[in-house]
Amino acid sequence: MSFKEKYDKMSYGLILGITLPIIGFILSYFIKTMDMANISLGQYLSNYIASSDKMDITIFAMLPNMLLFYFVNFKWNMFEFTKGIVGVTLIMGITVVIMGL
Repeated sequence: MSFKEKYDKMSYGLILGITLPIIGFILSYFIKTMDMANISLGQYLSNYIASSDKMDITIFAMLPNMLLFYFVNFKWNMFEFTKGIVGVTLIMGITVVIMGL
């Protein structure tokens, strides 16, 4: 069984589609709070939830998904895996739009 056959499943796409934005959000915390003192990850999350401008952090958090989408869709043609990533991305995007209203 090849790599593509083994991992071309929607469930793997869903799992990575949920995990990578969390990692991206944590990376945005470290990058955006480099010059700020004493801001915890909890405060950063609270500020994100309370803020009306969520787009820059959300886009930064979605960058790992976009990179993974490029490889699994265009390079490796893993279309079932891609469905999982796109599904999670659509749900996250709709949630951000609704929260911004």
